[in-house]
Amino acid sequence: MAKNIILSPRDVSLLKLLDATPLTANQLRKVSVTFDGEPFRDERRVRERMQALGEAGLIRSWSTGIPGGGQMAYYRLTLNGHQAAFPNAVDAPSRTNLQEIAPSRVKHAMATADVVVQTLVACHERGVTVNRILGDGQLTLEVGEHRQQPDFHVQLGYSGQTFNLIFEIDNATEPLDSQREQSIRTKISGYETYQDWVLRLWRESGEQGERPGFRVVFLTTGIERAHHILSLAMQLARNPRRLLVYASTQDIFLGHPLIVTEPIFNDHHGSWQALVDPQPTSRFQREPVRLSQPVAQVKAF
Repeated sequence: MAKNIILSPRDVSLLKLLDATPLTANQLRKVSVTFDGEPFRDERRVRERMQALGEAGLIRSWSTGIPGGGQMAYYRLTLNGHQAAFPNAVDAPSRTNLQEIAPSRVKHAMATADVVVQTLVACHERGVTVNRILGDGQLTLEVGEHRQQPDFHVQLGYSGQTFNLIFEIDNATEPLDSQREQSIRTKISGYETYQDWVLRLWRESGEQGERPGFRVVFLTTGIERAHHILSLAMQLARNPRRLLVYASTQDIFLGHPLIVTEPIFNDHHGSWQALVDPQPTSRFQREPVRLSQPVAQVKAF
């Protein structure tokens, strides 16, 4: 039976973030430096508070096996938790965002959660404002036959500018150059088409407001695959001067404390880029990399 509970500002911050992504106790401890109020000192205090929120009917937890043995617990909102975090919300959350994660999706979900946490902590450290967060399946970009649902979207504010970032967490389980719905080719083509569409609408409206744009950030398992993704992005680029796709590895991203302002990504020219760069016309003083071409392969249809 649910118990009454008084929510602190930290609790509300926590519940709002759980709306975007499932999180473990360790991830919650790390990201709590960005919450309103005091951060959690250790995982024990995280688990104690999550137990209280669970008894109040606001969150649920599940356990899943991890590579090498052992169990890992993660937390998600309940419908009551969503209503407590967003009392004025009109739409209810997707049912899949309230349920246990399918075993085949746990690895991807936790990798995405790591990226979300690393992004928020880095923004906090660098004074970058987080305007909006949307998790897996919460944003749909649809135009014509293309329909994209990125793993993670964040809108950042820095130095008077707005930066829209879309993340694709690539565990090398999908083909690169294929007509399959989830292939890298299909995803990049969809994002190219959507960017063209929003720019056309902006021009037809008299170019009112800030020029609409976004970056698609692929985080993959190895640097060679990252370079192959960028080579494919070069082939598909409708405007070679438009820097739509960035890429790096998950290890580099998660191992760097200043991932939002440091040039740890490459674009489709091989040049180095940062996620937040108030002067994008100024090249970082690093030698561009030579992008390797994917090995010829039979296309899967």
